[in-house]
Amino acid sequence: MLIAIDLQNDTFAESGSSYSEWTTRIKHGITGRIQKAIAENESIIYTKNLYPEFEHGNRTTESIRFDEEIHSDFSALLDKYGDEYVKTFYGIPPEESKKIQETYIEEVEANHIIEFVGVETNICILANIMVIQNIFPHADITIDKGLIASSNSHLHDMTLEILSNMHITIK
Repeated sequence: MLIAIDLQNDTFAESGSSYSEWTTRIKHGITGRIQKAIAENESIIYTKNLYPEFEHGNRTTESIRFDEEIHSDFSALLDKYGDEYVKTFYGIPPEESKKIQETYIEEVEANHIIEFVGVETNICILANIMVIQNIFPHADITIDKGLIASSNSHLHDMTLEILSNMHITIK
């Protein structure tokens, strides 16, 4: 199973509010990993982060809606082959987690491997690994360092260390 976290315009589009050059380093690899999952008939879950209401006081609704959209490099593949879960803050909320558990329990029990890709390592990747680890405690969760990133390299590295202590396989 592949779980793609927040592959949205805010970080992957040059005009996104949180865009940074580091996203260009992982974009191609993530696309390749999604294509591999499709070719191998692997389930794909992806998150879409919606900005909370208080963000509307800081910028235009148009800007927010643009940032919330899945980036064009990923949207066609994810729309067709992925299963979208919406979140407003860092982690997938309880009601969405329950749906994931009910939908994928048999697959995870049979295969055990769940790989995460996306952004930001120290925020949404960490939060969602914790959610998934709690609903699938026997899963083998992995991340490929070349397919995740953070705008803060120090926090990225610290988070990888924390995740390795949580029995996450870092490739």
